Amino acid sequence: MSASDDLPLPDFDQMTIGDLQHRVRSLTKDELDIVLNHEAGHAARVPVLEILEARLRQLEAGAQPSAGDPRRAPRIEQPGD
Repeated sequence: MSASDDLPLPDFDQMTIGDLQHRVRSLTKDELDIVLNHEAGHAARVPVLEILEARLRQLEAGAQPSAGDPRRAPRIEQPGD
């Protein structure tokens, strides 16, 4: 079990930038805040923070989350799984 298992995006800590750019679109503002706080308090990866902050600005400007539940997305396979 990883630190990101309880986040709105399963396997968040193992996501590539490409995965994150697609999956972040389904999050609500509250869910995005949770993920953003997690990232800022853990790895604080600048490219990841930039993606999350850009999406937050979009939501604050009136964008709507895309359909789908990100918790139901297929898990990211790790080497040795």
